Amino acid sequence: MPFAEYALDELFDSELYRRLAGIEKNPANREILEKLSQQERSHYEFWSRFSGSVELGRWDRLKLAFLVLSSRILGKVFIIKFLERHEGRVVEEYVRVLESAGLSEEQREALKGIIEDEKYHEEALASQIDEFAVRHLGAMALGMSDAIIELSGVHAGFLGYTSSPIYTGISGLIVGISASMSMAAAAYLQAKQEKGKSPAVNALVTGLMYMLTVVMLTSPFFLVPSVATALAASVALAVAALAAFSYFSSVILGGNFLREFLENTSIVFLVVLVGYLFGSLVERVFGFRP
Repeated sequence: MPFAEYALDELFDSELYRRLAGIEKNPANREILEKLSQQERSHYEFWSRFSGSVELGRWDRLKLAFLVLSSRILGKVFIIKFLERHEGRVVEEYVRVLESAGLSEEQREALKGIIEDEKYHEEALASQIDEFAVRHLGAMALGMSDAIIELSGVHAGFLGYTSSPIYTGISGLIVGISASMSMAAAAYLQAKQEKGKSPAVNALVTGLMYMLTVVMLTSPFFLVPSVATALAASVALAVAALAAFSYFSSVILGGNFLREFLENTSIVFLVVLVGYLFGSLVERVFGFRP
């Protein structure tokens, strides 16, 4: 990457943090974003000594607008940490510049500070931003993953027991809505034992996430005439939801998306298989297939 690209990259990040700070209502979060913007601005000023002044192009401004809009849906922490995923490559390039000849001692010390910022300080500051989705990520994961596993098993069981998609869908709704209240109650009791968590909010997030997942997974059974087709659509929706949430949480927490997604998906397919076999067994034992 030439110096002009380094400068442009830092200028882009500075402008993004400035715009995110402009729409942030929480004073503490706004202060962190402004500090990040100033930090990136100082990095831009360092590289611009070598490249001269650079300006954001039309594509950069469109990208900025898109990221700011996305932050209203996905959260500012997600957007920041998503962009930080390329920092490893950036740090490697900066280190190569540091090791090359041609920098004065003052410039070398300044670049060392920039590398330190890129490796540690920016992530530390971003992690201090307080957002609802980040604070209740565990409750959201609990509600969604438990609903996916339970409903997938129930639907697969009914595939082995009945040929009626409506019957299967209604049964899934009954089981799912009842279980959502049970999960909400369990989340409430669990949060009471943990400091810094609101039991009521934790219960609401878990129960609501569970209910929304139930509605999503049961909807195919009211739209198609075949239980098998509806189950396939339901499982596809479950896998898509797991992929989206696994990616979101992996960015926020810095985890391994592929490993987490494959583990969760394997569990879902295992539950589907066991549920189907159990449903088939029930149908054979009782000899009744509604």
